[in-house]
Amino acid sequence: MNITANLKAMKYKQRGFTLIELLISMVIGLIVLAAVLGMFVTMIKSDNDNLKSIRLNQELRSAMSLITRDLRRSGYNGAAAAAVMAGNNPFQDMKFDILTPPINNATCVTYTYDADNDGVDDGNSERFGFRLNGGAIESRESGENCAGATNWDNITDENLVQINAFIVKDSPTTSAGITTHQITITLRGQLVRDNSVTRTISEIVEIRNDEY
Repeated sequence: MNITANLKAMKYKQRGFTLIELLISMVIGLIVLAAVLGMFVTMIKSDNDNLKSIRLNQELRSAMSLITRDLRRSGYNGAAAAAVMAGNNPFQDMKFDILTPPINNATCVTYTYDADNDGVDDGNSERFGFRLNGGAIESRESGENCAGATNWDNITDENLVQINAFIVKDSPTTSAGITTHQITITLRGQLVRDNSVTRTISEIVEIRNDEY
């Protein structure tokens, strides 16, 4: 009797899960798996968005760095002392072409500086500029206006980034016969393959080679 009772007890203990219990377990497992997959997809999308934003920011910052670094040279004269005595600096010829409204802003800037440090104005070879053209920022060496079709080269990758705005605003001040320039540069762009990724950056450039 004891052996038979023990066998029956073991049989009941080892009967396992019912079909309903298995189904409930599967549903719970699927819910957990879906939640994990959802979190994984969200993380991938977030990382991808961050990478896109970083890529756009790097492209804009690279262009801005090149523009501001070169623009700070505007008006430089290798023979500055003699120019001050003569009251004339041939390298202070900065122009802003207003290609789009508003009136105080420009989409192109040209300027000069003594590139070979000899104190002599060598004409177009010491004329430089930046402009927005066809969704890209272009730089120019040799040429005194923005309208010229030659000697312009892209400094942004038009296959990666589309530049929607390049605004150059000059805020000159004159005191005691000396004019100084504070130039605000604004760049706005978007990724070519994802126009939802946009960014605008601005920087102020102080022109240290005062106009006299």
